Amino acid sequence: MAGGPPLTKTPADVAATIQPSCFARFVAARLDPKAYLGLHVTVSLGVAALALWLFGAVLEEVLDNATVVRLDVATLNWMAAHTSLRGVRVFTLITHLGDIPVIPMIALAGAWVLWRQRHRLVLVCWLSAYFGGVVVNRLLKLLIHRSRPVRVHVNTFSFPSGHAMAATIGYGMLAYVMATYWRPRWIKPRFLFLAAGTLAFAVGVSRVYLGVHFPTDVIGGFAAGTAWLAICVTGTRIARETPAAIPAARDEERAA
Repeated sequence: MAGGPPLTKTPADVAATIQPSCFARFVAARLDPKAYLGLHVTVSLGVAALALWLFGAVLEEVLDNATVVRLDVATLNWMAAHTSLRGVRVFTLITHLGDIPVIPMIALAGAWVLWRQRHRLVLVCWLSAYFGGVVVNRLLKLLIHRSRPVRVHVNTFSFPSGHAMAATIGYGMLAYVMATYWRPRWIKPRFLFLAAGTLAFAVGVSRVYLGVHFPTDVIGGFAAGTAWLAICVTGTRIARETPAAIPAARDEERAA
């Protein structure tokens, strides 16, 4: 009909119809393993969010649920009734893997290697993970103010476990950096992360076995440590991949 709208669509109309929305493009970019701020960063932030949720859930139970507190006490009492001298010796050695001097030595040795290899941006994230984790743990202990188990005569507060949190961050960050920069070809990344998780878990169990922490303290330490580790890993990837405000440092990173 003369003067009416065209019955056929132009190529521009077809393109506009099939073109994905801005939201769809955003989601696709976040799930693209090769894209800037893609799948790796999305997974890291998702892990951080889940860990923070777990930390909040455990904290809520600790503060408001008498049943959980009774289970904590019952677990420590059962553990105390089944400890042995050999077990105490073994778990005392294991618990030092999340304490001074082991974790600080790993932090300083790794910092020295990263500095020598000119991974300056990674070095900043490395130090932030280790020493920032200490600050976060101290702040959480002061804010939550949970007392230690009755049999323990320690001046620090109990929740979250500093050893469990330090081991999670320390060995997790070590595994990530080794898998990214220092991994020999014959070692697979999943082995490094499995070893890191096993060490952190062993340290957490040792704190309960020795009666210096409640089980929920250890779970809170794992959750807080995982959240901080995921944030620092995300920061490391963004620092290396961002069209940086400090291009000289970025170029030096990539040339190293």
